[in-house]
Amino acid sequence: MVGLLDGMPEATRWRLFVDAAKQAAAETGYKLTRVPGRGLSNIWNMEKGGKKQIAAIRTTRDRWIAFPPLQGGTKWKTLDDVQMVVVAAVDSKENPQKITVYIFPADDVRKRFDAAYAARTAAGHTNKDNFGMWVALDHDPRGIASSVGSGITQHYKPVAVYSIETLLSANANQPPHAAGEIEEETEEQEAKFTTIAEVMAWARDRVAEIAGIKVDSVKLDLKLEY
Repeated sequence: MVGLLDGMPEATRWRLFVDAAKQAAAETGYKLTRVPGRGLSNIWNMEKGGKKQIAAIRTTRDRWIAFPPLQGGTKWKTLDDVQMVVVAAVDSKENPQKITVYIFPADDVRKRFDAAYAARTAAGHTNKDNFGMWVALDHDPRGIASSVGSGITQHYKPVAVYSIETLLSANANQPPHAAGEIEEETEEQEAKFTTIAEVMAWARDRVAEIAGIKVDSVKLDLKLEY
């Protein structure tokens, strides 16, 4: 099973995770219907016991999820419009064997993203509007700004766990999805930078996060050759 996900076309892999999320929600008792008027974004009406809520489905191959901040972190794209967040995640980034599905209250997710945004801002990180900011599902023990907000899985049990092999078998005869069908609201997209300074600021932030140091401690040199 090692490397199996890496060998899949992106659209096939995305559908595998989304189908797992939908299946888990249905098996938990929810009736799902897609929210109209949202393009290709992965937003769903979920009804159970007469109670209707709106949910966003997120997929992750490294057990981190993203939502884009808006208006300087005072709002969150998509997250502010839903009451639940359904996440389909690998059980292991290095050796994925299963897809684990969680259903989180959006209020809790939002509090964690608010805290993460504040911590990264205080640490000197640049949080670009409309560019996905990532928070870990599992507790991040490093104690750095990027660790803030992590650990939601310590408070909510998975609603379902599926073998990737079983999911692949179940989806083997379904027609392939085109790459354009992948979620239009690209919470995981790269930022659309327009200047070299923006690119360098973003690179310093990412290096600081990986190294677990403050942004001011990162010095980068850029050389352009024509």
